[in-house]
Order: sequence, then C-alpha cells, then structure tokens
Amino acid sequence: MQRFLIFILLFISAYFSIGAYLLHEKMPTLLFPPFALIDKTHELSKYELSDSANNGLIIREYGKLNKNCLIFFPGQHGGVERYEEEIFTSFQKNNFTVFAISYSGQDGAKGYVDNISSLVELINKAMIKISTKCPASKTIAYGRSMGATVAAYAMVDQKISGLILESVAPSLSLAVKNHLRSKWSLAPLSLLPISKLLPSEYKLSDLLSLLKETPVAIFQGTHDTKTPLLQLENAWNYNANVSLHIVENSLHSNTHIKAKNEILKVAKSMVL
Repeated sequence: MQRFLIFILLFISAYFSIGAYLLHEKMPTLLFPPFALIDKTHELSKYELSDSANNGLIIREYGKLNKNCLIFFPGQHGGVERYEEEIFTSFQKNNFTVFAISYSGQDGAKGYVDNISSLVELINKAMIKISTKCPASKTIAYGRSMGATVAAYAMVDQKISGLILESVAPSLSLAVKNHLRSKWSLAPLSLLPISKLLPSEYKLSDLLSLLKETPVAIFQGTHDTKTPLLQLENAWNYNANVSLHIVENSLHSNTHIKAKNEILKVAKSMVL
C-alpha cells in the first residue's frame, strides 16, 4: 500500500512538473501546433516570408485588387481551406480583397512557431507587403479565436481603419485555462498558476488601450464554451471605440457563420 501511495505521489508530481515545464517553455508551439494543408487552396497569389530561423509565414491573396482589404488571422489550428468558403467568399463579393495569414508550420508554411516575438516580426513583414497594395484607410484586420489575440497584439504598431475580433479571450491565461478544462486528461493542470508560467498575459484590455484611435468590434457567441461571453463581460474595461456584438445561440466553432452578415456590415462601415 505504501509503495502504491509513493507511486501515486510521484506520478502526480511528474504530471504537474511536466505540465508546468511545457506551459512555460513550449507555449508558442502548443498554441500554434503544426497542421498540414489537407485540401487545395484557391488563392490568386501566394507569398512566403521567413524569419532568421527559417520559420515561414504565408500570405494568400484572394480576389482582384478591390476597393477595400481584409487581413485575416485564423485560430490556433489554421484551416485556410474552410475559411475560403465560410468567410473569404462573402468579403470578396462585397468589394474586399482578402489577405489570409498562415502561421509557421500550418497550411503549408515552413517551420514552427517557437516564440511569439518571431511570429509578430513575420506579421510585421506581411503588413509591409500588404501595405504596398492596400492603403491603411481601406484596410481592416479580422482575427478569430486565438488569431483575435494575435491580431490585437500585432496591430498595436500598425495603421489600419478597423479591427474585428471574434470569439476572443480576455487574456491568454484564461484561454489556456479554458482549453485545459475542456480536456479531461489536462483539466488538473488548470490548477497551476497559469499566468505566472506564461511569458506574457497578453491581456486584451492592455492591447486595446493602445488602439484608442482604431474602431474595434468584438463578436462573441452566447454558447461559446472555449471563450465564454461571461468571462469577456466580467473583464470588460474598454474605451468607447470598442463595441461588443453578442451573437445569440452560437458556439465557438460557428460564431463567424452565424454573424456573417453583421460582421460584413461592420467591416464595410469601418472603411467608408
């Protein structure tokens, strides 16, 4: 019995120690795990950028150069193929050229996301590339899920006419805790001091406080369990330039579909 108890204690200790190590040292790769491109994509043009470690980022351009431009940041699992139909087509029909970002290791981009600073450096390069085709006054950024946090963080030093965030978490630590709690095998790790293990909290309120001159629209589903609406409302401390659009009866996976028309309406109002 004593040996069994010692084994259990050692197992628990190893479980939490390994979990803490991974959360502290490997968080960028855990947030943006490698995902292969499954289906053929239908972009008009494709550009690949690289950082000093040869990690890549892909920009896919959809549609002819229209009056307005949308820069799209996907969630942690990429999935550019699904968004071609679910998001890009409707924007193209409404006079937007879409520039879709694929992170390192995802959807055909080489390497992997080894740190957030390198990812933002690549996004800055992408913004310079896109700015040669799109004036800031006609450009908006749209980030969904984890991509919403990336978009908010990356746009702090950029000039754009609007920012759309969909299914966003109030902070990275809350997003991580929600994810851990959704998996029975990982749920105990949510007891760890997540905010102290992360290199940065990436609080949405901090990021948006630096975007006071930029219109920001947040779309959040009422039935989203990954980034719950209540968490966002409880942490609401934003300036008047930030608006909240509650999407009734929508999950984390389909808020962008349920709110498609409203998102388009808001996007068009940002580039008038």
